[in-house]
Amino acid sequence: MGQGVDIIDAFNEKSHFLSSNGEVRRALKENSISVNKTKVSEGYSITSQDLIANKYVLLQRGKKKYFLLKVV
Repeated sequence: MGQGVDIIDAFNEKSHFLSSNGEVRRALKENSISVNKTKVSEGYSITSQDLIANKYVLLQRGKKKYFLLKVV
């Protein structure tokens, strides 16, 4: 994973969990984005410290939308 993945890239370009960068930014401003059940803000980077079992990251938007990102 190297230096980490920007939170906007992780939610849009890497996973296609949210449909656009604008949607990710709006969700961040609404404080509705979580990584591994911890709220994050714009500028956050997902690093190897965020990995569960050395290969997964749990992304969340709001209360009911989840996405399990597998890092290869």
